[in-house]
Amino acid sequence: MKQTSFWRYRKHKELDFFPQGKLRWWLLGLIVLGWAVEQYEALKNGPVLVYILEDFDKTLVEWGYVAAFAGLVYSMGAMLLSRATDRFGRRPLMIWPVFAYAMISVVGAVTPNFWTLAFLVAAGSFLMAGMNPAVHAASRDLTPQMGRAMVYSWVSLAFTIGALMSTMVAAQTLPIWPGWRSQYWIAAGLGTFTALVIFIFYRDLSSRVRGEVQQTPEQTAKLSPTAAAESTEAESTEVIDAYDDGRLVYRSPRLWLLSLVIVFWSLTYVTVSAYVPTFLTQHYHLEPARAASVTSYFWIVFTFSVFISGWLSDRLRVRKTVIAFGGLTTGGCFIIGANLPVDTPETTLMIMWSATGFFAGFIYPAWCAMYSETAEAISPHGVGRAFGITATLSPLAGLFLNLGLPQVVDIWGWSTWMVIAGVCCFCVTALVGVGRGPWLPEIAGSK
Repeated sequence: MKQTSFWRYRKHKELDFFPQGKLRWWLLGLIVLGWAVEQYEALKNGPVLVYILEDFDKTLVEWGYVAAFAGLVYSMGAMLLSRATDRFGRRPLMIWPVFAYAMISVVGAVTPNFWTLAFLVAAGSFLMAGMNPAVHAASRDLTPQMGRAMVYSWVSLAFTIGALMSTMVAAQTLPIWPGWRSQYWIAAGLGTFTALVIFIFYRDLSSRVRGEVQQTPEQTAKLSPTAAAESTEAESTEVIDAYDDGRLVYRSPRLWLLSLVIVFWSLTYVTVSAYVPTFLTQHYHLEPARAASVTSYFWIVFTFSVFISGWLSDRLRVRKTVIAFGGLTTGGCFIIGANLPVDTPETTLMIMWSATGFFAGFIYPAWCAMYSETAEAISPHGVGRAFGITATLSPLAGLFLNLGLPQVVDIWGWSTWMVIAGVCCFCVTALVGVGRGPWLPEIAGSK
C-alpha cells in the first residue's frame, strides 16, 4: 500500500502499517484534540459551580452527592466500555462520546431543575469513561517505548487544555454572559465540531499492528504493508486469539497495585480542576472570574511542565524517580498552600498555584509510560483493558472527594482538605515502586 498522498489514508477503514512522520503526529494531534474537548465538557461546571448552587438553591454537600454518583457511573462505564476498546478499536469510542456529550450540553443549557442537571452530569461521566481507555491505548499504539513518556505528555496536554479552557473561557465570557448556562452552549458547539473532525480524519491501527509495537522507532517502522500482506489469511483467527490474550492483564497483582497510583493522583487532580475555583472564592473571597483566572496559572505552568518531565523520563529512561519527585514536591506545595492566611494577596496565590502546577506535571506522563510498558509486558493486546482498570478504580477517589470534601470543609475548613490532597501525592510516591523499570539511569557499557 504505497501512499502517494497524505490524505489517502482516509480511504482505509484502519491502517495496517505503522504511521510515520507527519501522519503519526497528525493522528496523535486528533487524539489530543478529542480528549481535550471531552475534558472541557466535563470540567465546565467547576468555574461556575457557585452559580449553579445559587440558581437551584443547593449546597456544596448536595453537589458532592451528585458528583459522587457520577463517579460511580464513570466506574461502570469504564468496566463496560474498556473491553470494546480492545475488541472494536479505539475510533468509535473517540467519536461518539464527544458528540453525545455535546448533545448533553445542549439539554443541560435549557434544563429546568437541579436533578435533571445531575442526571446529565452522570450521563456525561459514563461517556467519558469509555473514551478514557481508548485515548490512552490509541496513544500507546502510535508510540514505541523509547519516546512514550513524551507522547503521554501530549495526552496530559489534553487534560490541561481542557482544564485551562474551562477556566479561561469562563474568565473571559462570564463578565459578558453571567451565569452557568452560557458555558453549556459554548461546550455544545465545540463538542459537535470536534466530533465531526475526528469522524472525518481519524483512523485506527489494525489489531496486528497494535499487537506488535516494539521498543524503538526503527523496530516499529518494520511493521509495513508487506508484512500485512503475508498475514492476511490468518487475520480473523489472530484477532480472536489476541483479544483472549489481553485478558491476562486482569490477573496481574502488580498492575492492580500500580493502578492505585491513579486513585491518589485523581483525588488531587480533581480537587484542582473541580473545586479550587470554589475554594478561592469561598476561602479567599475572590470573585468567580478572578478565581478562575488564578486557577488558570496552575494549568498554564502544568502544560509546560508535562513536556519537561516527559523529556526527562525518556532521556534518562527512568519513570519511577520522575514520578516520585513529582509526588513529593506537589504534596509539599499543597501543604504549604493550605497554611496561607485568608488575606493572602492574589499575586501570592498565583505564584503558589503556578509552583504547584510545575511539580504536578512530573507525575502523569511518566506514570502513563510506566503503566503501559508494564501492561504490554503482560499482553500487548490488553493495553486498552489495562487502562480500563485505572478508569474503573479512579472514581474511588471521586467518591471519597465528593462525599468527603463538603463534610471536611464544613467541619474543619478548606485548609484541612488541601492537606489531605497533599498527603495523597505522598501516597503516589510510595506506590510507584511496584512498576516496571529502574530507579536510576543505566550507565552506558555497564551491562
